[in-house]
Amino acid sequence: MFNTALYAINFGDFYYENLDCFAHYSKIGLKEIVLIHVIDPSIFQHSLYSIYKKEDEEKIRKFAEIKLEDIKKYLEKSGFGVRYVIRVGNIAEEIAEEAKAENIDFIVLDKKAGGKPKRYFSFYGSPIYDILIKVEKPVLVMRRVLFHSSSDFKNDRKTNCRNLFDDIVFAADFSESSLKTLPLIMKIPDDVIKLFTILHIIDEKFIKGLKDSNDNEIENYEKSLAEKFEPVMRGLNYRFTKEKSNLAIVVRKGVPYKEIADFIEETGKKLLVLGFKGRDKEDLREIVFGSTAERIINALPCSILIVK
Repeated sequence: MFNTALYAINFGDFYYENLDCFAHYSKIGLKEIVLIHVIDPSIFQHSLYSIYKKEDEEKIRKFAEIKLEDIKKYLEKSGFGVRYVIRVGNIAEEIAEEAKAENIDFIVLDKKAGGKPKRYFSFYGSPIYDILIKVEKPVLVMRRVLFHSSSDFKNDRKTNCRNLFDDIVFAADFSESSLKTLPLIMKIPDDVIKLFTILHIIDEKFIKGLKDSNDNEIENYEKSLAEKFEPVMRGLNYRFTKEKSNLAIVVRKGVPYKEIADFIEETGKKLLVLGFKGRDKEDLREIVFGSTAERIINALPCSILIVK
């Protein structure tokens, strides 16, 4: 399930730093890596300072080939089979097509992380959002911080990809898209995950609706919540149990995306697993309100494995 990865590279500030992470992915079965760089003419066409010319494409391609060949050799030293491809067109569409053509198991993307996002709209219109909408494969979004000598993040453990899959948080809202993540989690070898945390957030909107209710309604809700955990546990085949001390169940109340982000920050967890439906970004209501998954990906409190 995790044999082949497609790594999308834009030669930004921190792509090279992410290469060392692949050595740790071998623990989950990674053997083959396909590197992809997409030349998107629209980026140049929409610039006020540049005009994209067809002859420039060959120069960009040659530059990319030199970079990709160096990366290929670097990764081959870790024992991986590596190949690369250069495509021209829309970034999301080209990555989605390559993932399907190469029978990719999962896709790796980088996303720069800084402080808390100033606005939610920044996620929409980004290549990452478009890629998530178009691909059907799991996507691992790596949280990257650009280091500076004076940076407060210099020793931040959340930016370290070592043992990324040892301690996983599964954000469960019991939706169909959420439960689709369970078979993927079960593909991770038994000796890799040391602690598995199921995190469920009771939406504060629902709590407000119950505050004037009688004790029976609240008791019935708590009972239904316990029943919802049952299929999750069955889906995990009892591989994780409290008796083995490799399972933690956390239930919190509040705004789901805020509570999830706060939990990650408080505990220093490095990997969050999310189910993602994917929706039409042209729907104004969805752009304004969005889903918990979309808000969490935008905030990026840690690296996130997204399953559709």
